[in-house]
Amino acid sequence: MNRKSILGLILFACMVIAGLFLGTMIMIRQPADFKYSQNQQQLADANDNDVLTEGNNKTDNSPNQDNNLGVAAGDELTFADAQKPDNNDEETSETSNNLPLDVENESEEKPIQQEDSDLTDVEEIDTDAGGINETENNPDDEETIDSYNNSEATLGGNIVDLPDMQLITDSSQVDYMKYIPEMIYDSRIEVALDIENPSLNIKAKSAILFDADTGKVLYHKNAVEPVFPASTAKLLTALVALDWCMEQEEVTVGEELKLVASDSTVARLKKGQILTIRNLLEGMLVPSGNDAAYVTAAYVGKKSLKNENPSLKDSIFEFIRLMNEKAKSLGVVNSCFKTPDGYDAIGQYTTAYDMGLIGLAAADNKVIVEICNKSSARNVFVDGSDVTWNSTNSLIKKGSPRYYPYCMGLKTGTSTMAGKCLISLAKKGDKTVLAVVMNSDSEGRWEDSRKLLDFGLSQ
Repeated sequence: MNRKSILGLILFACMVIAGLFLGTMIMIRQPADFKYSQNQQQLADANDNDVLTEGNNKTDNSPNQDNNLGVAAGDELTFADAQKPDNNDEETSETSNNLPLDVENESEEKPIQQEDSDLTDVEEIDTDAGGINETENNPDDEETIDSYNNSEATLGGNIVDLPDMQLITDSSQVDYMKYIPEMIYDSRIEVALDIENPSLNIKAKSAILFDADTGKVLYHKNAVEPVFPASTAKLLTALVALDWCMEQEEVTVGEELKLVASDSTVARLKKGQILTIRNLLEGMLVPSGNDAAYVTAAYVGKKSLKNENPSLKDSIFEFIRLMNEKAKSLGVVNSCFKTPDGYDAIGQYTTAYDMGLIGLAAADNKVIVEICNKSSARNVFVDGSDVTWNSTNSLIKKGSPRYYPYCMGLKTGTSTMAGKCLISLAKKGDKTVLAVVMNSDSEGRWEDSRKLLDFGLSQ
């Protein structure tokens, strides 16, 4: 082989080696295939979505996470959970200068501050008066919100500070009796109670029975001893509202929702909803909604002040003034009302006799009787919201073992301090009677009421 041929082979070999080297380098540095890259990105996006979804259902421990869980998305009104010994019906928490957050639920073992409610067949305790609200597993004693029960609640954050209201969330920490004056036993009360009192085995601490047509007392037990109203106070709230408003007046739900204790029974109202006074009365008297009571109070208080922009505090306190003024006009002398929903509060008290006078006035009001006699109430608000509420009163529920065919309402009440309460109206033939049972137990209030009503209707 000649010299030129050898050099050519060497050159060719070098070129092959160089080509292999360059090819290898190109292959190593080649970018990923487009389809492969796209698939990986889709997987990454899917993983991110899973994380976000999970995060919406779990608490995020990151420093920027809002810890006020339970607040409806985008809802400005929230309530921070109050310190409650137990929970649900307005029975929880200590007395403080801050409004406690208790909801009105009713329960047997743990009396609560708000009204009994039929929330999904669970009897809730009244948060009206104060104390801890709990739910009692009793299908006949609870306030149910039915179709509205699954909607987002508006409760959740910090409650408005109205120290003058002094709600009691933990009655064990408060000597509340020292704030109650000596009861007045005037000649009018003395004459009313001067009867041949029948011997009836009534469990309640305090009770009274009236002939609703004549106002005559037919039976009484500790009728002038101080007790606490819980949600029975809503009858007075309804009377005041009807004194000042027409049923079809329109009301917009506002910041007053912040005043509702977190353990209260509620009608699930939301800020911005527009409804009528009639809607509010049904939300307050059927499911015992404390929120409906506060919305009513804020509206009526503002109307009474003749001020387009009064403070929330001024509006509520004006309404409370109207409540006590109305009670006085009915002959009530041993009561002081501090809240529109009846939630336990320092200095708030009543007697069975006084609640009987308020009950008689309510029994004489066709609107109140019509509403209180509903076992359920469907309401379509002005803004289109469609809700159904169930009554907390087992005596008017035909499917309940406690059903009493002559009963026409009126109002339940439950709280830590008030115990189980019931004001009931019954009519048989031409006889109408009103029974008031205060501070009984879960079964006792129904048994006591039936016993009183039976006796009264038989006279």
